[in-house]
Amino acid sequence: MGNGIGTVHIDTSIQIEKCKAPKKAKVVEESLKAFRFKSTSSYAKYEFKNAWLRDLAYLYSASQKVGRLEDLLGYISDRLGAHPANRSRVSRCLQAVERFLSQVPGSISYEASLARVRSLLRNAILGAYAWWDSSITHEYNGTGCVRAYEQPKELSGGKIDVSVPRCSRDNIKCTIQRFFEQNKQHFIAIGLAIKELGNNASEELQQAKKIIEDAEKNREGLCDDGVCRRLGDVLIAVDGLNMDCFAANNDKEWMLLADVLGKELINPVRDAKATN
Repeated sequence: MGNGIGTVHIDTSIQIEKCKAPKKAKVVEESLKAFRFKSTSSYAKYEFKNAWLRDLAYLYSASQKVGRLEDLLGYISDRLGAHPANRSRVSRCLQAVERFLSQVPGSISYEASLARVRSLLRNAILGAYAWWDSSITHEYNGTGCVRAYEQPKELSGGKIDVSVPRCSRDNIKCTIQRFFEQNKQHFIAIGLAIKELGNNASEELQQAKKIIEDAEKNREGLCDDGVCRRLGDVLIAVDGLNMDCFAANNDKEWMLLADVLGKELINPVRDAKATN
């Protein structure tokens, strides 16, 4: 499809890859540049904010508590690395440091390097939504996720707020119930495909199947961020039904989603590893 006439729907994982060190970002950009129309989902933006941007905000805060750049790495290791559940956060933080270090001249002092990284982090966080919008052609908003549109903001004193307020069925502002009802046949088909995989389905897919089954009985149960977040890949995929291809970096979930929804799946990261 990458011949200039196809369309591609981009998952959160690919958007995050674009934000990493130049070598990694280039792999993704080269793979997608031929597509004339690139879309994503507002729910992917929500995931991006909840993962990548919150980690950048964590790094920005940490950078103000240390005196040298290497101390920042130690801070990440000591505070996040001590907990196995934070493994993905540690990985993202280290990848972010790698990205911003690539923009720092090697001839400046340690103190100046830290100040430069701190400035780059601030600009990346506050400019993230403008970058997001410029990186795609269109953003679908089937779920009506209000959290996706609450942009990071700088508070008095220089602190950056990337908080994500909780959602609950007692105060419904999104349209996820309607989105599920309008696309119920697709959600059910995905649930049945996961069921057929049995124990071969990833933990994320198994959780998604349970949520889909519950939503068939009570759609209002989706209106809780602890629930919808476990259905994230499915929501993003269904939001891109009008596109030719999907682009994602987590094959365990997206190979099944692409197959059920009749899409070609592109994974630039996997393809690059296969050719190296």
